[in-house]
Amino acid sequence: MKGLSLRVRSIMLAILALAVFIPVTVLTLDKAYTTSLTQAKLSELKLMNLALVSAFELDGAIPSMPDLLYEEQLNLPDSGYVGLIIFRNNVVWQSASALHYSIEKPPPPPAVGDDYFLEFFHAPFDESRAYFAYAFTAEFAAESDFEPVHFYIFNDKTEFNTERDAFLSAVWRWMLLLAVSLLALLIIGTNVVLAPVRVLIKEIRHTANGEQKQLTHNYPVEFNGLKTSINQLLHAEAEQRSRYKNSLGDLAHSLKTPLAVALGANSLPEEAKDALFQINQLVQRQLKRATAGNTGWQPPIAVLPSVEKLKSAMQKVYRHKHLQITIEQRVPVLFKGDETDLMEILGNVMDNASKAARQRIHVSLFRQGRWAGFAVEDDGPGIPQHQKTLLLKRGERLDTYTEGQGIGLAVVSDLVSIYEGRLTIQDSPLGGAKIVIQFPFQEH
Repeated sequence: MKGLSLRVRSIMLAILALAVFIPVTVLTLDKAYTTSLTQAKLSELKLMNLALVSAFELDGAIPSMPDLLYEEQLNLPDSGYVGLIIFRNNVVWQSASALHYSIEKPPPPPAVGDDYFLEFFHAPFDESRAYFAYAFTAEFAAESDFEPVHFYIFNDKTEFNTERDAFLSAVWRWMLLLAVSLLALLIIGTNVVLAPVRVLIKEIRHTANGEQKQLTHNYPVEFNGLKTSINQLLHAEAEQRSRYKNSLGDLAHSLKTPLAVALGANSLPEEAKDALFQINQLVQRQLKRATAGNTGWQPPIAVLPSVEKLKSAMQKVYRHKHLQITIEQRVPVLFKGDETDLMEILGNVMDNASKAARQRIHVSLFRQGRWAGFAVEDDGPGIPQHQKTLLLKRGERLDTYTEGQGIGLAVVSDLVSIYEGRLTIQDSPLGGAKIVIQFPFQEH
C-alpha cells in the first residue's frame, strides 16, 4: 500500500473488511435460519408421528387405522408427507399421501421407546428426492405379549430448500445493499475527516510557493501542535536567513573598504595588486555562494522580465556593437529561487555573450518535463571543445572573453549547482557558443 493516499487506503481496508464481514454474516444467518427451520420441522414431524401412535390400534395380531387422519397432509396424495407403520417387519399401513409410492423395504427402526430424526434421507420409495425422516417405536399389547410397532413420518425437502434459498437470496440482496451504503457512508466520512488534512496540505503548498507567510486556518485540536510547530519553523527559517544575509553583507562591507585602500596604494607592487584583486574576487564569489539558494518558502519568479531588463542593459553597455538580441518564450518559464541569484546567473551569461557576439544574440526560454531553463547563444567565434570545461573553473579566462573574467561563469556554475540545476556549453547554430542552463521545477 506504499504510496497510496489515506482515502484510498481507508476505502481498500473497508472493502476488504466488507468482503470478509458480508459472507461470514450471511453464513451465520444461514446457519441460524436453517437450524431454526430444522428444529421447527422436527417438532412438526414429531407431532404428526404422535398422531399416528394415538390413532393406531392393535386387536390381537390385527392392526387398524382410521380412514381419515387429523393431519390433513397425510390424507392428500403427493402432499410431500408420507406416513408409514411397520409391524412384525411388514408394512401394515401407509398414508393416503403415499398413494403413488410402493413401499416394500422400510428403513431401520429405532429401539422401543426411542426415536431418531434424519435431516437428509434418501427414501427407498423415492430416491430422486431428499427427505426428512422421523421414526419412533412404541409397544402395543398383542395376543400374548407386548410387541414393538414402528411409526415413520417422511417429508419431502423440496419446499424446505426453496424456502431456505429464498431467505438466502433476500439476505444477500440486503447485505449487498447494506455494504454499498456503508461504503458510501465511509467515503463521505473519510472525506469529512480528511478535510482538515487537505486544507493543511494546501496551506503548506501555498506557503512553500511564497503565497502566504504562515498557516492561518483553524484546525481541529489534534492539529494545533503541528500548526504551531510549522509556523515556528517558518519564522525561525526566515529569521535565520535574514540574519545570515545581514551578517554576510556586513562582512562584505567590512572587507571591501580595506581591500579598496590596499589596491589604491601607489607604492604597492604589481604582484601584490594582482593577489589582492584575486582575493577580492574570491571573497565576492564565496559571499555569493553563501547567500544563494532556494529557501523552499518563496514564490517562483518569472524569468522573462529579468531577461528583458538585461537585454535593455546589454544594448546600452554595448551600443557600439549594435546588438540584435532576440527573446523566444513559448510557455511561461519560472525560477523557484531568489531574484538576485537569477539576475546574477542571467547577467553573467548574457554579458559574456555580448562580449563575444559580433551582432546577434538569441535567448530562448523553455520547459522540458520537470526542468525549466533558458539558453543564451551568440554569433561570435565560439569556444573550442577542449576549452569548454575551462570556463567553469575558478578564475579561468579565455581569449574569447578577453574583456571579461573567468570568475563570471564560475559563479554561474556555483549558483546553478546550489539550485541543483544543470549547465552545459554547446555550439550554437548562429556560429558561436550556446550556454544552456536548466533548473528542476514542478508546478503545484
